[in-house]
Amino acid sequence: MMNNFVLFGATHIQTLLVIFIISIIIPLITYLANNENINKNISLILAIIMISHELIKPFYRIYLYGHDPSVVLPIHVCHLASISLGIFLLTRINVFFEIGYFWGLTGNFLAMVTPDLEYSYPDMEYITYYFGHGLLFLSIIFTSICISTKLKWISILRISIISLLLLPIIYLVNIFLGKNNLDVNYWYLMKMPEGETLLSLFPSPPMHIPYLIIFAVLLFIISFLPYYIFKKLEKRQYSSHYNF
Repeated sequence: MMNNFVLFGATHIQTLLVIFIISIIIPLITYLANNENINKNISLILAIIMISHELIKPFYRIYLYGHDPSVVLPIHVCHLASISLGIFLLTRINVFFEIGYFWGLTGNFLAMVTPDLEYSYPDMEYITYYFGHGLLFLSIIFTSICISTKLKWISILRISIISLLLLPIIYLVNIFLGKNNLDVNYWYLMKMPEGETLLSLFPSPPMHIPYLIIFAVLLFIISFLPYYIFKKLEKRQYSSHYNF
C-alpha cells in the first residue's frame, strides 16, 4: 500500500535535504579540486543524463503510470530547463545556461517544494519525479560554480522576454490539446495545481496570468542574487591572491 504524499511531511523534508546536500557537496568538492578534465567529464555525464531522461520520460510516464500522451510532452518549465542546461554543457552557448538557470531555480525549485504528487516514497512516480528535479538542481549548482558562465542583470530581461514570447505558444498548445483532455495544463496556465502552492494566492485562471508574469520576474531577480554574490566573492578572492 502506497503512502499518500504529505506536503512538508518527514519523507518530503528528508528528500529535499538529500537533494540539497548532494547538490552542494558534489559541486563544492569539484570546485576545490580545480581540475578541468574532471569538470568536463562531469559536465558531459550530467548533460547526457538530463537530456536522455527528458526524452525518455514521456514514454515511461505513459507505460508505467498510465498518463495520457497529451500531458507528458517535455514542454513544462522544468523539462525545458533541463534540456537547455544539458545543451549548454555540450555547447557552452550561454543563452542555454540562462534558460536552464533561471527556469531551473524558479519553476524547478517550486516543483520540488510543492510537488503535484499523490503518493510518497517508495512510489516510483515519486522517485522519478525527484530524480529529474534533483538532477536539474544539482546541475545548476555545479554549472554555476565549476563551469565558466556569464549571468548579468541583462540576463533577467532576456529570459523574461523569452518567457513572454513562449507563454502564448504554450497557452495555445494547452487549448489545442485540452479539447480532448481537460488535464492538459502546461505552465499551469489553464488551472491551478492541486494542493497548496504559492499559485493558490493568485486569482483563478486565466486572470492569474498577469500575476504569474510579475511573480516570475521577481523570482528571476531573487534567483540571480546567489550567483551574483558568489561571483563577486570569487573575483575578490582571486584578486587577493595577486595583491602584492
